[in-house]
Amino acid sequence: MKISASFLAKARRDAENLMTDHCTVTRPGESTTDPDTGLPNTGTEQVYQGKCKVQTSGGLASEQAEGSAAQAMGAVSLVWSLYVHFPYDTNGLRAGDVVEITESANPLLTDRRLRLVSPQSEKTHATACRWNVKEDA
Repeated sequence: MKISASFLAKARRDAENLMTDHCTVTRPGESTTDPDTGLPNTGTEQVYQGKCKVQTSGGLASEQAEGSAAQAMGAVSLVWSLYVHFPYDTNGLRAGDVVEITESANPLLTDRRLRLVSPQSEKTHATACRWNVKEDA
């Protein structure tokens, strides 16, 4: 089965229409030395601002026991895989960049900071620029 260019373009538009969150992506800029204090001053460089979508995976990614006492009691901390989707043609993102969710229909997502870990868009018929992310500490 052949996928037409017009079908793929529509699929990409449909995927982007689901991106109702807004975010800003930054990375550390060049370090300079403050002439008064002698301390390093690292600014940030904005690399993207616009639409996005935050999503968890459909299932449990892993379980992490918290310390030997917690292991003995069977306590676990659930860890879910998180993704951020950007429009298909988003370029220039790199692992380590920080995504700050600036607007979301879900108030629990607004102001969250997520660090880009690795791209997840390497597929033949990609409809979005997808990244695995982790909470930014």
